[in-house]
Amino acid sequence: MPTLPILLAKNRDWAKHAKETDPEFFERLSKAQHPEYLWIGCSDSRVPANQILNLLPGEVFVHRNIANIVKVDDENCMSVLQYAVDVLKVKHIMVTGHYGCGGVAAAMKETVPDGMLGNWLSSIKKIYLKNQSKLLPLSNSEAVDRMCEMN
Repeated sequence: MPTLPILLAKNRDWAKHAKETDPEFFERLSKAQHPEYLWIGCSDSRVPANQILNLLPGEVFVHRNIANIVKVDDENCMSVLQYAVDVLKVKHIMVTGHYGCGGVAAAMKETVPDGMLGNWLSSIKKIYLKNQSKLLPLSNSEAVDRMCEMN
């Protein structure tokens, strides 16, 4: 696993390459953002919104959390939503999930994790318990994927 100095060096290499490829890249980024999209998605490190949408930085406003949950009592998510709509004037809001989500799988276990994570996953746990009979005939991976769709 890279150490902090290695990560900083990688960042400098990336910035150098970005400037060589597009000399105006950082100048454009420094101006006000005007994304048309708000992406609410999972924190999973394999699901980077910009990359999988093939959009440049500044073209999508992003909020991420474990299992892409939207709760009205989540001040952070609601603030992002309000900022996106009221200030940035986004035109489209996407709540996205992905198959094989570890947060969804954790909520499906008999014992949900303790602490804040268990509390966070409680809304998915409720969906699971309500639909458990429909999921029983499926393999574990199929059930997790179906729960990802329901979530």
